[in-house]
Amino acid sequence: MAQMTPRRRTSARASALGRASLLACALACAMSLKPAFAQNAVAYQPALNAAWTGHTGEALRLIDAYLAKHPDDHAARLDRARFLAWLGDYAKADDALAGFGADDKEAAALHARVLAWAERRDAALALNTPFYAADPDDYDNAWTQALILRQGEWPHQALPALATVQAVKPDDKDTIALAKAVRLPLFSSIGLTPSLYSDSDDIEIRGIAADANLWLSDRWRLLASAARREHSATFGGPFAPLLGDNHVDEDRIGTGLRFAPSPNTALELWLGHSRTDNGAGGNNRTIGHLQISQRASDTFLYALTFDRDRIDQSPRALAVMRHGLAADLRWTPTLRDRFDARIAGGDFDDDNRRASVLASYTRAVYRSERVMFDLGLQAEGQHNTRHTRNGYYSPDRYRRYAVAASSYISLGQEAGLYLSAALGQQRDETFDNWKRATDVNAELTVGIFSRWQLVGRAGHSQRLNQFGRYEGTTVGLGLRYRFCEFRADRCPSVP
Repeated sequence: MAQMTPRRRTSARASALGRASLLACALACAMSLKPAFAQNAVAYQPALNAAWTGHTGEALRLIDAYLAKHPDDHAARLDRARFLAWLGDYAKADDALAGFGADDKEAAALHARVLAWAERRDAALALNTPFYAADPDDYDNAWTQALILRQGEWPHQALPALATVQAVKPDDKDTIALAKAVRLPLFSSIGLTPSLYSDSDDIEIRGIAADANLWLSDRWRLLASAARREHSATFGGPFAPLLGDNHVDEDRIGTGLRFAPSPNTALELWLGHSRTDNGAGGNNRTIGHLQISQRASDTFLYALTFDRDRIDQSPRALAVMRHGLAADLRWTPTLRDRFDARIAGGDFDDDNRRASVLASYTRAVYRSERVMFDLGLQAEGQHNTRHTRNGYYSPDRYRRYAVAASSYISLGQEAGLYLSAALGQQRDETFDNWKRATDVNAELTVGIFSRWQLVGRAGHSQRLNQFGRYEGTTVGLGLRYRFCEFRADRCPSVP
């Protein structure tokens, strides 16, 4: 019973990488910043010294001890909020800043930067833009403005503020860290991704893919990709092709465009061609997707995707085409809590129709200089109108509930390790009781801000079912080169 699909894992890995890169970006920008410490020694100088040497956790402990005896020290309270932000604990930093009055300009400026790191773009702009407009040549005001404007679909909006920062302190390490962060979403890139999937149903899928994401203008990007995959299964088994060999080779190629009409909205159209060969003849199909994604507010994002593609769970399933519509939703009501959901429906050309939902809740639990740890819950359900024998899992009523944990471990500004696990229970209409379901994934990224980036991935799933135990494993590498020299005015220089 094949329950883990390579494409579903690819989507999950991409999401994980996106989150890890954002965390690393925030940490790299934050941890390199020199605090606005007084030039002269202050009463809590040991805390400042600890922060200056990168021991932010120790600095927080020392300043908490100091504030326990001197709770009204304004500068110390601000520095405590800074320390919390440098740890990536934006929720606690936000709570700490809530105690300052609305007319406290220094606290408001720091609050804007904390909200920028926390990806609260609108709220950060509302606080910082008046400061930036009043004094656009001020280093701190421009630094925060650039950090805010690099987010969203128009990262080029950050370039004027970054130019001010680079003019005032061109060689400062804070400036260099900001330039790297601003440049990241402006890059064009090319990538190569080999992968291997195998499971206890004797399905094996070997693949290699190349892709390009090229900057055409501030609003347009050109997308292109090509892939070759070899799907194999036990000859004569339920997942092998009905005709031909026990394997199917697939070649796919496509191109598309991504258009950003506003800083919060993007439209993407990708069209391609897929050809399969099972040894007894070829099969050609048109594939593609149309997507609209929007950041509706600081707390709510969504993407709607209509796509046409093959079912890639096994060699036999590749003959089945699917037209699908999916909604990906994210709601972050607080700086600690996040809700995600994917609601999808599909119409298959073997007369099956599918509806599915995958929902999760995640809460930020622990933050330190090197480790971020989250806990949460997952719920999944799937319904198919008919049980097919076309090489893919098609239950009438599948349910899964799990406790999930994830952690991002910083290995420096250029490397990080993302780990995730989910332990739960599952069943469908064929089960006589609930069975164990476990997923573990790991992803190591090297070169977060560099031109060359290498990502190594591994994942394992175990599912107990009515017929025994299903296990699936996937491993892969992603090598990417990023560049933007052909438009020097859109490629911030980094010493």
